[in-house]
Amino acid sequence: MSRLLQHFVQRSFKFFLYILFVSGANASEVIPIEKYFSELEIASTYQDRRKGLMFRKELPEDFGMIFVWDSKKIQCMWMRNTFVPLSVAYIDNLGEIIDIYDMVPLSKTSVCSKKPVLYALEVNQGWFKKKGINVGDILTIDKILQND
Repeated sequence: MSRLLQHFVQRSFKFFLYILFVSGANASEVIPIEKYFSELEIASTYQDRRKGLMFRKELPEDFGMIFVWDSKKIQCMWMRNTFVPLSVAYIDNLGEIIDIYDMVPLSKTSVCSKKPVLYALEVNQGWFKKKGINVGDILTIDKILQND
């Protein structure tokens, strides 16, 4: 092999490794969400979404509630009559987490998604951090919604 060709192959290989490393560093993780929960409730009707997790005094550690709306738009939630500190993730129609917020118990302040979303997932506060789930990760929620 000529030196020129050998040099080209070596540089191409280094470039390929660099691209592979850079793209992997920012890649979103695809997470099969059902494996993380012992119990997952779905709030898909107006009444279920309106009530949410109000009046509950405690939640199991690996409990979650998925809110499903009929159309994709900016969604807002609050903590009126909700005693348990929660975290909420707003999720778009492809399953990507758009925002994660820690919510203040009994607060009447609305916390809204930054972009239009179709879903939200409420869990005990700090759950996302403990599980290493972040904004940009993609949740596979298809199986869960099929059972609703």
